[in-house]
Amino acid sequence: MTKDGLILLSLLFSSPSFAEKLKICGVYWPPFTYSQQGQLNKGISIEIYQEAFKRLKIDFTADELPWPRCINNVKTGSYDAVIDNAALNPFISGHFLTSMYQLAIFVRKNMTQEVFSWEEMKGKKVGMVRGYDYTEQIKNFKGWQVDLAQDDETMLRKLKGQRYDYVLLDIFSAPLLADKVGVEIKMLRPLIGSTKLHLVFNKKKSETMKRFDKTIGEMIKDKTIDNIYRKYLPYSYSDVINMQIK
Repeated sequence: MTKDGLILLSLLFSSPSFAEKLKICGVYWPPFTYSQQGQLNKGISIEIYQEAFKRLKIDFTADELPWPRCINNVKTGSYDAVIDNAALNPFISGHFLTSMYQLAIFVRKNMTQEVFSWEEMKGKKVGMVRGYDYTEQIKNFKGWQVDLAQDDETMLRKLKGQRYDYVLLDIFSAPLLADKVGVEIKMLRPLIGSTKLHLVFNKKKSETMKRFDKTIGEMIKDKTIDNIYRKYLPYSYSDVINMQIK
């Protein structure tokens, strides 16, 4: 074979078209994911995945889907991974988390209540999102009346329309989504729950998951993830992961 032929073969087999390709899904959840025309194209989590998969030479697409459909699609294998989910069966995930779900009760700004208490919530209607995995304490509390919405934005629209007075949201996305919906909100203290989140994979993607997890560990060590967080928040990754519920 000629020298030119060898060079051509080398270029063909090093082409990105030969790389592994993944389909992942999630919801619009600023500042971790932002969507455009059905694609999750930026945000903390998306930038982390872009860098990690670039290092691994893996192509991926990130589709915005309703949460229950995304979960089901990864279970059945039509998608490969769920963005920012808890480490629960039947999915697999690595040791290193990429985000935290810090939860609090939010109300309209004109309400007089300032402090959260479980006793105060008895008999109250509270907005939550269908299919989200909340902490055991939240799921097992029977005192409130849970109203399930399709997503966080719909839940805030119901709050704005006074369909209910309380919603359960994470502390990072709540102000961004409230601005989008056009409702002024405030957080009741203390926070009431915290969940570690990962890119969770279909079980058939075990080797990819292990490689991804190792890369995330390297990105934590070299401060890449800290830098990504600071582009969107006044906190680093380390700050967020070490936050305590107060």
